[in-house]
Amino acid sequence: MGMRVSQDGKLAYVANYLDNSVQVVDIFGKEVTRTISLGGPGTPSLARRGEAIFYDGKRSLDQWYSCHTCHYEGGTNSERMDTFNDGTPNTFKTVLPLFNVHATAPWTWHGWQTDLADAMHASLTTTMLGPKPQEGDSEALMAYLEKLESPPNPNRGPDGSISEAARRGEKVFKGAKANCIACHSGPYYTDGKIHDVGLGAPTDHYQGYNTPSLLNVYRKVKLLHDGRGKSLEQVLTEDHNPEKVTGKGALSDDELRDLVEYLKTL
Repeated sequence: MGMRVSQDGKLAYVANYLDNSVQVVDIFGKEVTRTISLGGPGTPSLARRGEAIFYDGKRSLDQWYSCHTCHYEGGTNSERMDTFNDGTPNTFKTVLPLFNVHATAPWTWHGWQTDLADAMHASLTTTMLGPKPQEGDSEALMAYLEKLESPPNPNRGPDGSISEAARRGEKVFKGAKANCIACHSGPYYTDGKIHDVGLGAPTDHYQGYNTPSLLNVYRKVKLLHDGRGKSLEQVLTEDHNPEKVTGKGALSDDELRDLVEYLKTL
C-alpha cells in the first residue's frame, strides 16, 4: 500500500491494494472522502476475500496484529510463540509456514488438528483472540492459502538443477544411515504422521510431533518445534542427529556437508 500527501498536507492519496482503488483520506478528519476505482472485478473472489482477512488487524485482540504478522507473506516470522492451542501453557513453538497447508494434514506441531476449517477458526478466536468469524470466512482463508506460492529457491539453478554436492546429499537423505525419507517423504517431504524422536518434554499435553515439511527449510533460522536448532548443521549433529534417530551410525563430515547442501535445495 503506497501513499502520497497533497501539497497543503491536508489530504493523503492511498493506494488500496485489496480494493483495487486509490482512496483520498482527510488527514485531520481521519476519514475517507473519496474512492477512485482502478478497475478489476466488481465482486472480489473467494481467495481475494481470504487475503483481506489474512491482513486484517481487526481480527485480533485490540486490533494490532493479523495472520500476516506471524505468517509473514505466508511464511514465518521466525519466532517462538505460545498459540494456546496445544493444551499446555507456556510451551512456545516456532511458527510454521503456510505454504501447501491445504495438502499437508494434520496440523499444529503435535498434529492433533485434523480439520483445516476448525484450525482456521481456532487461530482467529483462540490464538488471535479475535471476534468469531463470519460464515464463509474460513473457506475464504483456505482459498487464499491454497494460492500461496513460495519464492524461487536460490540454491537451485534457473532450470531447477542442483549441484553435484547436493546430488550426493540426496543419496544420503534416502540412504539407510540417515534415512530422512522415512518420515520426510512425498512431494511435500512429510508423511503426515506423528513421531516421537526424543525431542518432547514431560509436560507436553500431546506426545510426539507432526513431521514438518522440509520445503523451503533453507529459509528457516530457528529449527525443530522449539527453535533450539539455529542451523541445519546443528540439527543434524545434536538432538536430531540421524545416528540417534536411525541407530545406523554417524554421518561422516562429507556426508553431513552434502546432506545440508541437498536440504537447502528443497
